Amino acid sequence: MNYKKYLPDTLCKSNNDTSKIIAALLAGVAVGAAIGILFAPDSGSEIRSQISDKAKDLAGSVKDKVQSVKETVQSKASDLNSKKDEAVSAVKTKLSNAADDAANAVHDA
Repeated sequence: MNYKKYLPDTLCKSNNDTSKIIAALLAGVAVGAAIGILFAPDSGSEIRSQISDKAKDLAGSVKDKVQSVKETVQSKASDLNSKKDEAVSAVKTKLSNAADDAANAVHDA
């Protein structure tokens, strides 16, 4: 859909500048929300209660997502730490073996 034909030319002058389009979109959403609240069949206290409940649900959902991401990051960090320890151990073993081989070569020569 070519949305630019519905917008004034001043909003569409630059193809790279979408901030004006986003601002117009957000303004439209805000106006629509305000009109929806004004014409809602519920009373103001019921609407505020519903908004509060939805905000609490959203906050709980965000907390759950944050906790899930936190656990995933901690798990990945633990895995990386284990792999780091394994790599360091392998390098130390190889260096020790190389040092022993060099010492044996010098001793045998």
